[in-house]
Amino acid sequence: MRHGPNSAEGASTSQATGSSMPSLVERPADSVGIDASLLEANHNGNQFSLNRVLSSIIVFSLAGVLLYAIATFASDYQRIFQAIRLFPLSDLGLVLFLVVIGWLIRGWRFHYYLVNIDEKVPFMYATEAFLAGFALTGTPGKVGEAMKGVFLKRDYGVSVTRVVGVVVVERLMDLFGVLLLGSISLLFFPGWRDLFLGLAGIVIAAGVFLCMEKIYRPVLEAMSRLPVVSWVASKTLKILLSGKDLMTPRIFVVGLIVSVLAWAMESIALYIIMNGFRLPGTLMEANFVYCFSTIVGALSMLPGGIGGTEAGMMGLFAYLGISYSDGLPAVILIRVCTLWFAIFVGMGLSLYLLSLKKHRSIH
Repeated sequence: MRHGPNSAEGASTSQATGSSMPSLVERPADSVGIDASLLEANHNGNQFSLNRVLSSIIVFSLAGVLLYAIATFASDYQRIFQAIRLFPLSDLGLVLFLVVIGWLIRGWRFHYYLVNIDEKVPFMYATEAFLAGFALTGTPGKVGEAMKGVFLKRDYGVSVTRVVGVVVVERLMDLFGVLLLGSISLLFFPGWRDLFLGLAGIVIAAGVFLCMEKIYRPVLEAMSRLPVVSWVASKTLKILLSGKDLMTPRIFVVGLIVSVLAWAMESIALYIIMNGFRLPGTLMEANFVYCFSTIVGALSMLPGGIGGTEAGMMGLFAYLGISYSDGLPAVILIRVCTLWFAIFVGMGLSLYLLSLKKHRSIH
């Protein structure tokens, strides 16, 4: 039995798109950032496969391992391995605890967003689906996290397109939260102020654009009448309108508070790692290092921000007087505890949700 309403697009979105929009039937993996071939149906169309997801993660992981190997062997690799081996296990446990707490806070926000677009999904399932999306967090801009919409579509009839709209707002609110958090420490890095403010301007412009329906709606409606791009234009408009519904003052403030709290957990985690490696730096300095590098990684649109995030951290470590060989173990460990840990937790939750499929039937 399906556990929720079989809504096609949400009332507010369908009204907003108007009669000029072509009538489209949503496909099972209908979203931006998700290749429909990621999820292959078997003979009855009900059982999904993670073959393509696994392939993507393996390729991304190998690329990441190669990058870290080059960076490590370009430095004093024996010293780096020794430093990581001697890192206090109690500190590592605390770091992972803080990271997971941050994830759960953001999982609550995901459920909150679903409630505010009138989707009836239990909190526990919404949190599981949110974490399952981490399996594809190594995609450019983390757009692959929209994979969680496939589970919500399958079990609760939630439009994948609407979930992608939620993911767009999640990414924006994460960046807004990181910007606000990083601005607290901006005074400690005067030489980086202009660059930080420039990155902030890009993020703010993206948020403002999402709210400017009068600008993008006529353009996308016109494009939706063209045969080649009609489907993409129609879905893009529905995604933007779904995201816009979550940009009201009340929802924005709640999402921003959650973002600041969640990302503060990871900033503190970096500070603990710096202390564990006996690196110089205060909590406020560690906070700016993490926030700035996170924004750089996100805006680089590289898979998982890999390369951009690490470069940002190493550049700010150098500003603090930390050498490349001293700082690299800390960079590797914080990324293992956030990015790579998230990917494998996401894989585990994805497999778990897929295993539940055999207990359900869809009409």
